Amino acid sequence: MKCDGMASMRTCPHGKEDRLLLSGTKLRKMLSENEPVPDHFSRPEVLEILREYYSGLTEKVEIKTHKYAEGA
Repeated sequence: MKCDGMASMRTCPHGKEDRLLLSGTKLRKMLSENEPVPDHFSRPEVLEILREYYSGLTEKVEIKTHKYAEGA
């Protein structure tokens, strides 16, 4: 992330390869599949609580992301 902070599609002059799109659906998918979450997504202490919650789920839910959540 070249801006190294919050920006919108209008204010960030960089290409999509340098952007991290924040998506609640994408975050839930990463957490439910025990994938690493980028540092800029949330504060570490919040991610720790969410990881604990998702690891304790006995019934997994399939989460489908929309093409815009992937930066398309």
